[in-house]
Amino acid sequence: MLVLTRKKSESIHLGNDIVIKVVQTGKGAVKIGIEAPAHLRIVRGELAENGSAMLDAAFAAFKANFDAVQQREDHSPKLAEVVEC
Repeated sequence: MLVLTRKKSESIHLGNDIVIKVVQTGKGAVKIGIEAPAHLRIVRGELAENGSAMLDAAFAAFKANFDAVQQREDHSPKLAEVVEC
């Protein structure tokens, strides 16, 4: 692990596309800003640890809601037909 010391307004560049900037410092906390391409997924550590289970649950809830709406409208393709898992 690389450990760097940065002050407010200083940044770290990862490759050509990613910039991490210290926005604010305070008692026991640091606020950072991340500039990255839209296709990169950026997730807080505590969410990444549980991310897959949470993502599965969120997708299941979305699919159930989508299917319920489709049953009422019944003229659009089902989600399973649109997104192949």
